[in-house]
Amino acid sequence: MKIDQSATSATPPARPAKAGSAPAAGTDAAGSTKDAAQMSAQVHSLPSAPGGDFDAARVAAIRDDIRAGRYQVHPERIADGLIDSVRDLLGSKKKDA
Repeated sequence: MKIDQSATSATPPARPAKAGSAPAAGTDAAGSTKDAAQMSAQVHSLPSAPGGDFDAARVAAIRDDIRAGRYQVHPERIADGLIDSVRDLLGSKKKDA
């Protein structure tokens, strides 16, 4: 898995709300939490990521697996992917120099 530094997120990360500031993500002006259907509709209305890396069906399947307790995290696969990414980044820096 490679991380594209030039890609930007469609939504900024949520920050803690300060007194007198705008409501946090997932809440409306009155501060009540949006339901899952509203948030899901917002996500589905977002434009596709450049390169088509977003698979809505895959995300929905993973979400269902997490809710049902079937999702398993494989730390060794994550570690291997991170190491491969670092190797790729280091290799590309050597070629650029």
